[in-house]
Amino acid sequence: MEGVGQLFGSLLESDDSLLDVFLNNLDEHQSFWTDPQNDLDAIFTRIGTLLAGSRTRDRGLKILIHLLSGCPLDLVEDKAQFYMTLCLKVLDQRGPAQTMPLVYKLLQQLIHRSLASNDLHKLFVSNLPKLLESVGSKLPPAVVPSALAFLELAMQHYAGACGPMKTRIETYLYSLVDSTNPVIIQSTAKCLLLLQQIRGGGQHGSLHKRTWEEYYRKLVDTIHHLLNQIFAHTPETFDEEEDLECLKLPPMANTTTLKNPIRKAQLLAVRAVNLIACLDQAIVGAYPVAKPIVPFKALNLVLRGLSVSCEAMGKNPLAENIAFGTFLPSIHYGLLEVLDGLVLALGTNMLMYGDAICEIFPKLLRATQTNRRDSSEGTRKSFARLRKKTYESIQLWCEKMRYGSTIEMVNEPLLEQIVWDFTPYESEVTLKMGASGNKRLSSRAKRKLQKEQNAATALNQNHSSGGGMAERKEQLLDAGNESLCQTALDCLSVILQSAGCFIKPVTHKLLEEKIVPLCFSLVSNHQQFGLYSDAKVRVALLRAFAALIVNPHHHCPPPLQYASYIFNTLQTTDSSTVVRAVAAELARTIELVVHPWKETLYFPADKSAIKDALANKDKHPLAMSIPVKQTVPSRMETNGQVHFDSDALDAVGTSLAAPRDNSSPKKPENNTPTNGAGTATEDAACESEGEINESLAVTEASDDSIMEAESEQPAEPEATGWVEHVSISSLDDTVKAKSNEIITIPDKGDGDYDEGVIYCSEDDDDGKPEDPAVVSIMDSDEEQGVKSNVADDDDVVVVSTEVELQNAKNRLKRDTVTSQALDDVTTNGGSPKKAKLSPDSCNGTGKAKNIDDIVNEMVAEFVDEP
Repeated sequence: MEGVGQLFGSLLESDDSLLDVFLNNLDEHQSFWTDPQNDLDAIFTRIGTLLAGSRTRDRGLKILIHLLSGCPLDLVEDKAQFYMTLCLKVLDQRGPAQTMPLVYKLLQQLIHRSLASNDLHKLFVSNLPKLLESVGSKLPPAVVPSALAFLELAMQHYAGACGPMKTRIETYLYSLVDSTNPVIIQSTAKCLLLLQQIRGGGQHGSLHKRTWEEYYRKLVDTIHHLLNQIFAHTPETFDEEEDLECLKLPPMANTTTLKNPIRKAQLLAVRAVNLIACLDQAIVGAYPVAKPIVPFKALNLVLRGLSVSCEAMGKNPLAENIAFGTFLPSIHYGLLEVLDGLVLALGTNMLMYGDAICEIFPKLLRATQTNRRDSSEGTRKSFARLRKKTYESIQLWCEKMRYGSTIEMVNEPLLEQIVWDFTPYESEVTLKMGASGNKRLSSRAKRKLQKEQNAATALNQNHSSGGGMAERKEQLLDAGNESLCQTALDCLSVILQSAGCFIKPVTHKLLEEKIVPLCFSLVSNHQQFGLYSDAKVRVALLRAFAALIVNPHHHCPPPLQYASYIFNTLQTTDSSTVVRAVAAELARTIELVVHPWKETLYFPADKSAIKDALANKDKHPLAMSIPVKQTVPSRMETNGQVHFDSDALDAVGTSLAAPRDNSSPKKPENNTPTNGAGTATEDAACESEGEINESLAVTEASDDSIMEAESEQPAEPEATGWVEHVSISSLDDTVKAKSNEIITIPDKGDGDYDEGVIYCSEDDDDGKPEDPAVVSIMDSDEEQGVKSNVADDDDVVVVSTEVELQNAKNRLKRDTVTSQALDDVTTNGGSPKKAKLSPDSCNGTGKAKNIDDIVNEMVAEFVDEP
């Protein structure tokens, strides 16, 4: 949307409520910076005019803070010096209390933008000490949160520039440890942790590690010192810590104030809670190096603080002791936060302290459990916040330690407390029986007795007050206990997932007897009010029921007969959409438990269908989309019989058996046949077992065609000896160039060999060929009798000494394949190709595989059959 910048003129004169609405809408549209009609320089000039006036400064600061995050960086760099000067002026003059927070927010925006600008970075480094001088004890309480936020950001990104101000910052932060504002305490804890790394880190961060370790040790000792004063009149099972090295904190108050027991308890307890929060932040907060945490030091503090209960402190009825007892739940809450921090930071390294940690949970829950309510109505339970935090700590411990949590050692006392927290309050019904005996009463006396019995019956009282009154009364039951009930049920689910199989069968049975009736009460709408009126509590109950089913004991079967009915019913009848969605999810989960997948439900694939699909896979569109040129094998003669190269023969046999289309047989990695795989006997066997069983006629080519073929061939170098080294790549190229030609070297001697025939035979053990006129192609990796001074591993072609190369060229003959075989080959669109006969293609027996055998092997492998 264009023209937004034109509204700024009237906006600057409007009231604050309209200004906030317009700025929020501006963030939603995000069209202010891309509108060419907006003159940004003119707009920021108007904002600068507002900043210059004391009356309009707050309005200008609000607009600038809102626009600075999306403003172009070059514009910020141009105006940054003016903004920095304005901020220093306001802070030095201790401007109005409502203006200083806006100034600190503006400085935070400038720090974020300076991370991408060298000019702004230099500007902050030079002005940061002056800005930090304004952060001190003289700040108004309303300005402290924004000042701490700016200080945290400055120490995080400009730690070196804050180094000279470390002592001043530390003194100011220590003065805030007695604050009762949670926001200030959280910011103070973060700043104290960042304060340990504003100086140089040394080699490999050794200085950072040393400063953190010193801060950690002093924090623990200071808290121990405070606990010594809080538990001064209470017997402890832990020894009192001595030789403590504490932080240099300011004194709490004068002696007169400390004489008041309530005031003294408040000061000591608040400081202890705040320092515990600092310890928790020191453990889990971000730090530039690995923290050398000593877990036992902090864990010993946690166990000591949690070992003292309010009941123990109440046994000594001193006013100071009772006053300390009122703050004890807050101290316990903070110590549980520290325990959670240790578990999060150290993970399974805390398993060595697992027994001590698990024992403290039931003790803390028993100490916070009050007696059963004697009143006629349910009331909010005592220590609900601390009990909820205890359940959360148990849940975190079980989630991190899983089956190694050892929570099963204390499962029964824990489950007792959990059941007590998720069981709703039930009104008691009192029935009184009248006097019985032989004494006969008159009708008037009987009516009077009956009236008295009805009046004394609680059930009659509830109904006589009317339905609306009864419903309102039931809604008051367990008011305020919903969150505690939800947390207890969540903790139960996690305990069952972590140690469900280790819990005794009788405990499982008792849990079922408690949870199943509650779930049925949801189905019958009896618990749509009271403790389970909240949808989140009902969801927690259903998840606990599902955890009880999924994590059973092998001697105690889960109540599956009720689960499906409950979940299927609630997914359509509950009033909450969240409960219905969770019930539907759990119904699908329970369905897999009731009807698990078995082998009887697995239908094996049709073997014949897979065989046909594999045989006709070349017709698939994916295979036809990648055309590959097919080749036909080269032909050779042996003793007057024509045969092909072995690997090429297998490829052609497969292609002939398959449907005739653009198939692409797989090419071998090299074209060198191995010795012993290309003999006449093996070739004949492959021909007899393969798909090509036809007799191949040999015709003699005309001299003209021979001369044309010779003219197409590149000129061969003159042979200087009878052993010629030929690379297999050049031999392959020659074979591809002469598609259907084979060079035959005739024999001029009087031997038994036919003229114009190439003889391929294996070598004897002594390395000599069996026949004098043999062309033998040998693999370079095998040990042969032929000796040559070859630098590489190229194949060697050995030609008989009785063969004259020149006469061989003049007497070349070309043999062609018969028309039927040639038609079969050319139909497949292939060209001659030289391949080798691999043992895999002949099943290791020298015989070529049939296409049916190959397909059967592939099918058997697919359906996992031998």
